[in-house]
Amino acid sequence: MTNIVPTPQKNPISAPQQGVDNADVMNQMKGKSKPEPVQQAKERLLKIIKQVGLDPQKVIQAGKYAESALKRPEMYQMALDNAVKAGLLTPDQLPKGPGIDFQLLGNGLTAGRLTEELVKEGKL
Repeated sequence: MTNIVPTPQKNPISAPQQGVDNADVMNQMKGKSKPEPVQQAKERLLKIIKQVGLDPQKVIQAGKYAESALKRPEMYQMALDNAVKAGLLTPDQLPKGPGIDFQLLGNGLTAGRLTEELVKEGKL
């Protein structure tokens, strides 16, 4: 008896094609493009850290706690406690429901990594 394995079918619904603007491509190649989303996020984060007076090392540490909580859910409460202790969240801003707020952890991880980059770049 032959074992027949079905082949994956292509999805008939394809993503809409996005037009490519040749001027944008040329500007990117010349280094004249608009900041990318990551660069824009770093600029916003830099502005917030400076305006609020946050300690960049505390942001980095909170990001590491968030990463730990993503890998090991038992670290979740410790990550939240650290964010409050560091002044990054107030008790009122903590998640209210049961379970893990993955978006909050993702935001913390991202902020920590972007802050590390800002420190390495000498901007903080």
